[in-house]
Amino acid sequence: MDTREIARRLGSLSIEERVQILNCLLDFSPQSLKVVEIASATQLGAPAVHLQVEALVGAELVTSRSVDGEKSYAVNAKMVRDLFEYMYHQFGPGFQPEPSHADTEAAH
Repeated sequence: MDTREIARRLGSLSIEERVQILNCLLDFSPQSLKVVEIASATQLGAPAVHLQVEALVGAELVTSRSVDGEKSYAVNAKMVRDLFEYMYHQFGPGFQPEPSHADTEAAH
C-alpha cells in the first residue's frame, strides 16, 4: 500500500458517520447488510448511510454486491486490517520519531 492509498483511506475515515458505519459492518462481519439494516443499527438516516457507505466503497474499505436487486455492504476486512497494521507498525508503541536537525545540534 503506497502513501497515497493510505492517505485516501485514512481520509475516508475523517467523517464520524463513516466510522459508525464501518464499526457496524465490523460488528456484523462477515455478514453483509443493506442500507436500511445499517441505518437501523447506527441510528443514522438511510440517505446519509447510502452516501457515506458508497464513499467507503470508493476507499475500498467496504465492498458491495447486489442481493435480490438491492445492494448489500460488507467490510473489506483485509483492507481494514492492512491499513491498521501499517499504522500500528509505523506509528504504534515502537514508533521512534527521527530526531530533528535542532535536536541533533543540541546533542553535540
